[in-house]
Amino acid sequence: MADYTETMKPPASRSVPAATPLADALGRESVLVELQRRIEESTLRLQAVQGRLPPALRAQLRAGPLDENGWTLLVPSNAVAAKLRQWLPEIEAALRQAGWHLSSIRIRIQPNAGR
Repeated sequence: MADYTETMKPPASRSVPAATPLADALGRESVLVELQRRIEESTLRLQAVQGRLPPALRAQLRAGPLDENGWTLLVPSNAVAAKLRQWLPEIEAALRQAGWHLSSIRIRIQPNAGR
């Protein structure tokens, strides 16, 4: 019978590869590169339109997905969505002025979007 201490030995140590920084990992995967580009562009679009919106509305707005069908803005409630719809012409003008091609702007209600 084997000695108890022999059966309880820790496994031989293995070398663990160094962690790859997220930016490097994203840069190597074309799908992730595209996702990162869309996230950045969505954020830049939001920054371009925020200056045209009232502070109370601006505080409730978050950048959402940007895809081949358009751009989504996230809001926390139906009331904010209704108010934002009134501002769509101004948002579209701000995007055109910043040089972005417009397809469609969608508004999606996401309860925690304004936080």
